[in-house]
Amino acid sequence: MNVPTHRRLTTAALVIAFARWAPAAMLALLATWAHAQSPDAYPTRPITLVVTFAAGGGTDIQARIIARALEPILGQPVVVENRPGAGGSIGTQAVATAKADGYTLLVGSTGTHAANQYLYAKLPYDPVKDFAPITVLATFNNVVVVPAASPIKSLQELIDAAKKNPGKLNYGITTVGSSSHLAVEKFKHDAALDIVGIPYNGAGLATTDLLGGRLDFMLDLVGTQFENISAGKLRPLATTALARSPVLPAVPTVAESGFPGFSAVGWIGLFAPASTPPAIVNKLAAAVKKAYESPELQASMRSRGFDLVAMTPPEYTKFLEEERVKWSAVIRDAHIKLE
Repeated sequence: MNVPTHRRLTTAALVIAFARWAPAAMLALLATWAHAQSPDAYPTRPITLVVTFAAGGGTDIQARIIARALEPILGQPVVVENRPGAGGSIGTQAVATAKADGYTLLVGSTGTHAANQYLYAKLPYDPVKDFAPITVLATFNNVVVVPAASPIKSLQELIDAAKKNPGKLNYGITTVGSSSHLAVEKFKHDAALDIVGIPYNGAGLATTDLLGGRLDFMLDLVGTQFENISAGKLRPLATTALARSPVLPAVPTVAESGFPGFSAVGWIGLFAPASTPPAIVNKLAAAVKKAYESPELQASMRSRGFDLVAMTPPEYTKFLEEERVKWSAVIRDAHIKLE
């Protein structure tokens, strides 16, 4: 077929022009892609916070409040994804093996990064080698609660009931390996109680059974149980920090109730997969610190029994080392071992 000369010339000109344009276009595209991948440009898409507890628990509540506070600072959506189970190992392992680009982060806890390595013979992740610590997010107090219909009115009465009925009283474990679990096991050990622990996959289900009278007592976050306490559905017997809780000032501490020096508080913190660029880690830590400057956020969290804490990555790393020493001693002294 004969193609008119002017069309052949036009086609040739287009080919030549494209050949000249393509390298420049490719370079421009590559430059745009490289900029998007640069730690300086981070973040350029939504960030996922993996929570190792079920929705509705204290850690989940905290994570969602903090996620909302970070969004305007980071300029991207921050999505909470719940991956409970296996004492936090399922969600923790998922982040340990995620791409180290700052878009999949872990809301770790006392259990996942300070206790589980001493509780379990084997973990599917290494809490030290597999993660880059970013910052502590919050600390929290725990409270011993019984159903409102329970005849037990004090911690001493709970101990007396357990002593009179060895092996009969039961308690809910909101999540195996959590700070609340460690706290109740420490209390059980220190009081020399023969009581039965019932494990749950989150505070929600355990609370339902406690309210229904299927559990004798539970030790859980003040923030998680505050509404039930305020509504008169649960009776608080004692809190687990050395000082009384600001939101439950009339409730004595375990230390005041016959166990001087008793202290068992928990925390949650932010982690990235190991090898995440330091610039991204530092940017996230700075974003948390900036979010915590808000008086409204501080008041909101304190009203739920949580204290906001922000650290630099080096400070957080040191804090984690100290926590591992403390909780390993608690686990050893209480002879706690999990399968």
